[in-house]
Amino acid sequence: MNTNTLHCEPVKLKLVGLDGNAYSLMGAFQRAARKQGRTAVEIKAVLDDCMSGDYNHLLQTLVKHTR
Repeated sequence: MNTNTLHCEPVKLKLVGLDGNAYSLMGAFQRAARKQGRTAVEIKAVLDDCMSGDYNHLLQTLVKHTR
């Protein structure tokens, strides 16, 4: 699933100050998204998109889906 087709509210997560490790960032996103009621499909779509490119793509994807 392309995350451009997702129309859910961004996850409230401050990326600044988190460990910059890719897995750590994705884990923080996943935990915050679950707590905020996102579905497993929505979370998986974002994480799959994160892993579809390089580290910069991962960061851009997380910034796009957080606030």
